[in-house]
Amino acid sequence: MLDTGGTRRGEPAVPELDFERAGWGNWAAQVKKPKNPKNSAPRASLTTGQAASHCQVSTPTVKTWIREGRLRAFKTPGGHARIAVEEFQRFLMRHRMPTYPTPPPPAGVLVVDDEPQVVEMLVEFLTHHPRGFKIETASDGYEALIKLGSLRPALLILDAMMPKLDGMEVCRHLKRHPETQAIRILGVTGYPEIGPELLAAGADAVLTKPLALDEIERHLGRLVDSRLPTTPDA
Repeated sequence: MLDTGGTRRGEPAVPELDFERAGWGNWAAQVKKPKNPKNSAPRASLTTGQAASHCQVSTPTVKTWIREGRLRAFKTPGGHARIAVEEFQRFLMRHRMPTYPTPPPPAGVLVVDDEPQVVEMLVEFLTHHPRGFKIETASDGYEALIKLGSLRPALLILDAMMPKLDGMEVCRHLKRHPETQAIRILGVTGYPEIGPELLAAGADAVLTKPLALDEIERHLGRLVDSRLPTTPDA
């Protein structure tokens, strides 16, 4: 049950953030920045199809180059070949082909969940994604708000039910302030019945646990690339 101020009865009130007085980034800077999650460094990479399109050859030709050792590649946990952008640029220079357009800076993704297994699965998936995301993690809503002070991610993957401060309240905080209203929110929950409440709080989409990677992939591009309001969907 929420009181008239939007706080759940029996829970401590969340202090209002004063952007004009302290600044969102200054407030976050007072807290020691945790280490990055393991293996979360972004690695921009290409699929064999993207490399083939740039070189104007067929995808099997690129795969042949990889098998022959002419072009170095690595495999994702799902077994798909990926080519690091820097390796592809070196290959193009050696063979006097046009350089690959410099990719934009990696989009930031903040994964917020109190279940370590879920966080580990999402970090592993995003780390090996060809888009090369910059990834941070948090285990509750308070830590998420602190991280958001220094990392303005394009996407927040947010669990609905967490200790200290739940996902619903985090959504309301972000949508109340112009500085964070553009952050896209992919809500996740093990309780399908609270999906509508999470959408009403400001999530752009909601997925139900256990999470399916293909469903996450379906929302990634739309949410990360979107900068204009979209119709929320469950």
